[in-house]
Amino acid sequence: MASMVSGRFSEAELPLMRASELGDAEARVEFGNLLRLQGRFSEAIRHFEAITPELTGELALRALRWWGTADFQAGRMAEGLERCERAWRGYMALGDDERIGRVTQTVAQMFVQMGDMPRARHLYGEALRLLPTDSTPVARLSALTGLANIQVLTGDFAGARATLAQGWQILEHTHALTPRAFLLTVEAELHHLTGDQALHLRTLQELRALVETTQDFELLTWTATRLADLYSRQGEHGRALEALLDLAPDAAHPAVTMTRGVLLRRRQHHAQAADYLNRALEAPGLGEGQRVRALLHLAEAQAAQGDESGSLSTFRAALTALISARDRMLYRPDLQELTNLVQRALLDPDLAPDIQLVLEKLAFPRIGDRAPTAAPLHLRVATLGRAEVERGGERVSLSLEGSVLTLAYLALNPGRTRRELEATIYPDRDPKTAGDYFRAVFRELRVRLGPEVLHMEGSPKQPRYQLGPEVHVQLDVTELREALESGDLPRALALYRGPFLPGLRMESEWADELREELRVLLTLELRSRLNRAREEGDLRRALLYANEFLRVDPYDVGVLETRVEIARQVATPQELARYVVELHRMRV
Repeated sequence: MASMVSGRFSEAELPLMRASELGDAEARVEFGNLLRLQGRFSEAIRHFEAITPELTGELALRALRWWGTADFQAGRMAEGLERCERAWRGYMALGDDERIGRVTQTVAQMFVQMGDMPRARHLYGEALRLLPTDSTPVARLSALTGLANIQVLTGDFAGARATLAQGWQILEHTHALTPRAFLLTVEAELHHLTGDQALHLRTLQELRALVETTQDFELLTWTATRLADLYSRQGEHGRALEALLDLAPDAAHPAVTMTRGVLLRRRQHHAQAADYLNRALEAPGLGEGQRVRALLHLAEAQAAQGDESGSLSTFRAALTALISARDRMLYRPDLQELTNLVQRALLDPDLAPDIQLVLEKLAFPRIGDRAPTAAPLHLRVATLGRAEVERGGERVSLSLEGSVLTLAYLALNPGRTRRELEATIYPDRDPKTAGDYFRAVFRELRVRLGPEVLHMEGSPKQPRYQLGPEVHVQLDVTELREALESGDLPRALALYRGPFLPGLRMESEWADELREELRVLLTLELRSRLNRAREEGDLRRALLYANEFLRVDPYDVGVLETRVEIARQVATPQELARYVVELHRMRV
């Protein structure tokens, strides 16, 4: 047997496989779980069917738990839940609180996927009560992650943040990667549902790096579908499909099939989208949340093909699930995206009462209250050496120079009142002049970029301003800081095309301070690299660093002198002469 299957396992896993073949009971149970973790559910089920009758005591219960989990993941949800509940009752009889807590989590996760949030929440609470606080940090972390997930899906975002904070504290006591990855999935969902697209993307990218290391089947599939969905919403369709197919371990998995249908619908390939979505709905193992999403997008694809009756029938099936769904918050972004579908339902006498009820439960704005957007507003703001704004890849002309400055400031400092904006950006202007100017800037930003670009919250008399929840900004200042923090000097230099908003005619202390901060950060890194290259005798590289330094700060006499010293040893006579002239010009 080893010769046939050993190629599927890593060197670290081979001893477990061999111990299983030699009849070690615990190894046989853990080997079956390894098959499950690799997504080989059918093999895991056959393995547990063969070994479980011979097992007794705790090992029999452990095998039953993993067998049930494999059943559930393979789409045999009722059988899987029944086996795990039997294991749960068995552990209760043994009186082992720690193991009871672990299997309680497994059963709770199944109830989440089946949409029974109250039962799942109760079980996670029981797990946290039973798991000791002074040991098994991974098990307790898993329960906290599950509880936070339910809080997110039921709209309790404040509770979710508090639970996640507890989880991150526990992570300080363990280096386990998989629990960290599961915690990141919940955090990513939180950012998605609260509209923080920048943090959503950053969290998914961090998660991708982890799951590519752990190779956990479930996490790989989840991350692949979520990344693809986010890229697709941003209009990056090629990148979306690439992320989905490169990362997902099984291209035929129902969740992957469903996601491909969504991607195709967004690219207006409605017939192909309907085919993929129907296939996903017919496949076993599609979770309830994914089933509802598939129905919503299928209804839109059918309507686009002119099949109005089919679309209404499909939407009615989705609506039936949404009425009773405890995790209805999960579908809010889809309903915001599919506004045409929602509007058609609002105009249908049979569907209008139910869709109105769902929208009220989601605190969903009525269509017409504000201009809906089919996708997030994607802005690229360039401030280093120039002042440019792109909306969806197209250059947008802004007449007021304070517009780009204000856009950059709010991207870096959200949640400020107008008085705080005035005091920080234009402290020398009198309040009336500054107030009038900001009103003009806000008006231009809304007219040129869309009314959703700015969002106000708090007191109507003194609102706080920030960029809208669906606005995703790529700001070169942020990218430059990140590049320097990660030690990526080439990227930092590529981003730095000049000082921050160099043509700014109005006086702004904040702009001056930011301009100086970025110059200092970049020159400090260049000076460090320059000195290191000189110490190591790599003078040609040191000369390059000196030239780059002087591109950022051409008035540093010390670096001008250093460049001449280095050039005397490695530069051509023409280069040396030019460097000497530039040094003398600065000394005059």
